[in-house]
Amino acid sequence: MSDSKSILNKIILLIFIIVCFNYLYKYFFYENDIQTHSPIINLVRNVVNENDEIIYLGESSNITFSADDIDKRSISDLISDYYPSRKMGAITKEATHAGIYYELLRNIPENSSVKTVIVTLNLRSFDANWIYSNLETPLQKSMVLLKKYPPLYNRFLLSFRGYDIKTEHEREKQFLHKWETDILRFPEPFIYNNVIDWDRRLAQQGIKNVDGSTNQKQTELACHYIKTYAFQIDTLTNPRIKDFDKIADLAKERHWNLIFNLMAENIEKADSLVGKELVYLLKQNRDLLVKRYNKNNVLVVDNLESVGDSEFIDRNWTTEHYAEKGRKIIAKNVAEYLKTYYANDYLKVTYNERKPSEFYNDCEGNIIWGQMQTLTSEKSFLGKKSSKIGQKQDFSITFEYPIKKLPDSLTQISINLQLFQNEINADAKLIIEISGEKIEYQWNGILINNLSKTIQAWNEINYLFPIPNNFHAGDVIKIYVYNPTNSIIYIDDFSINFKD
Repeated sequence: MSDSKSILNKIILLIFIIVCFNYLYKYFFYENDIQTHSPIINLVRNVVNENDEIIYLGESSNITFSADDIDKRSISDLISDYYPSRKMGAITKEATHAGIYYELLRNIPENSSVKTVIVTLNLRSFDANWIYSNLETPLQKSMVLLKKYPPLYNRFLLSFRGYDIKTEHEREKQFLHKWETDILRFPEPFIYNNVIDWDRRLAQQGIKNVDGSTNQKQTELACHYIKTYAFQIDTLTNPRIKDFDKIADLAKERHWNLIFNLMAENIEKADSLVGKELVYLLKQNRDLLVKRYNKNNVLVVDNLESVGDSEFIDRNWTTEHYAEKGRKIIAKNVAEYLKTYYANDYLKVTYNERKPSEFYNDCEGNIIWGQMQTLTSEKSFLGKKSSKIGQKQDFSITFEYPIKKLPDSLTQISINLQLFQNEINADAKLIIEISGEKIEYQWNGILINNLSKTIQAWNEINYLFPIPNNFHAGDVIKIYVYNPTNSIIYIDDFSINFKD
């Protein structure tokens, strides 16, 4: 009897020690580990601290833009245009999927201001190549400390690698096995019954040019389409189904409005490169997801066929990265569904489609041009930041724009900017580049020394550049300040006006 009591006392003491260590770890070391291994939690904390009512969860599709875009804002920012009276935030992390979204959502405090959640539903994430991606190990590692177990236990799992960790070779074996063993079924007879056979045969046959030769780049792209979209979702075994089911259950438990945003895929390209069988699989998977989730107070925005081929940015890969018009289409469709919950707050948005001729960047970081890494708070003209160049950072914030999107009748470019230089710089230049396949490359360098001799003070530079006759045959124009020296120059309030 005494031995049993002694053992019980030791067990109780051990539990007490573990509980004490857990509290000590939680209050003294946990946050430091979170910032080291799971900084993604800060994205959640930001929307909570801002008291956002609507939150958008997305991967790179939310924030990727084309260099040609006038409006480079994210899909979530564009959605918020329709509901200016509602606070909307975004949690965006490249390469994430529903399993990661679930853990992030679960870490939102139950007493937060969140009422509506919009979750990106990316069809590609159901494919074996993404499920068994090499990115999965670092993603899962970043989630360990955020699990719903005691912090000390989570730290124990992290230390002893208690998460999904496999080598690149092991993951490759997993998706190759799926491609070979998953049988593809069609309503009509089809000569290939799995991804491996289909991909191999297309690679051998190739996509042909008009003259009958093989177009290697198009052939590789077609094979990517097969390996990305040639699958049929099994609701019993596909882990993404389980992830989205968990998100739906969590939303029900938290009394959140839930919207799944099914992203657009390049149906036109899939059809032209591979054919109707691949399009059939894309639409079949779409129909399954819409039917499964468009119930029980979950709304599914079906964007699968909403965006045309010309609005897809990546021309040699399969992604959901859209140019400006494509992002605005997605945003508008989501905004329409949000009316289910916020009909009285909806504001009709009409974007100006005319060709712009005036451009301005105050260097505060809100307007995205090239070389944004040059922005600094060391010095500024009116705001808080400027573009710092020199000391091996040679190029200032850079205006880059497709010439075809400018008005047709132009005669000159008026360039104005604020400049601060510590000393007269004999090598710094204002650069106007014009390039294109149909014209000879033009590089025009105007010495800053000829435009301003002011030092140790801000000075406005003005320059009129006459547009050459063959300007509209070009593809892209770039305007920036070039400083290859060690003498620092600051640029601010960059204004460019194309004039008739």
